Amino acid sequence: MDRRDMLKGAAAATLAVSMLGAYDQKKIVNTQKMQPKDPKNPTPAELKHMPEIRMGGKDAKGYTLVEVTVGQHDIIHPSTADHWIYEIALFADGKSVGKVSLEPVISRGYLAARVKLDGVKRLSAVAKCNLHGDWEAGIDL
Repeated sequence: MDRRDMLKGAAAATLAVSMLGAYDQKKIVNTQKMQPKDPKNPTPAELKHMPEIRMGGKDAKGYTLVEVTVGQHDIIHPSTADHWIYEIALFADGKSVGKVSLEPVISRGYLAARVKLDGVKRLSAVAKCNLHGDWEAGIDL
C-alpha cells in the first residue's frame, strides 16, 4: 500500500468514527440566549443551566487552570439522550479562549483550559443546552 492509499484510508476511518459519535442536530431545539427571570434569585431549573467558573493555580508558564461546570449550587445538568449540554465556550474579556463540544450520555457539561489571565478583568462562559437554550455566567477578576 502506498502512502496516498494509506492516508485516504486513515481519513475515511476518522470520518467514520466521528460520524458514529455525532449527535442528531434535530435534537437541538432551542438556541436562544436565556437568562434568569430574577438574577438575584435564580430557580433550581435556571441554576441547573448556568455555568460555574472556578480557577485553580498558575503553572510554571503563567497559565491559570480555569474549569467550567454546568450547574450551580450542587445542581448538575443531566446528560441524557434527549437533554444535554452540547457546547461550552469560555471567554476572557469577551475573547474566545476555549470551547468544547459534548456528546449526550457519554459526556457531561465540563470544560477545563489553562489560560493566561494577565490583565484580564472578566471570565465568562456560555453553556448550550439542546432544550433550554444558551446560558451565560461570569466572574470578575
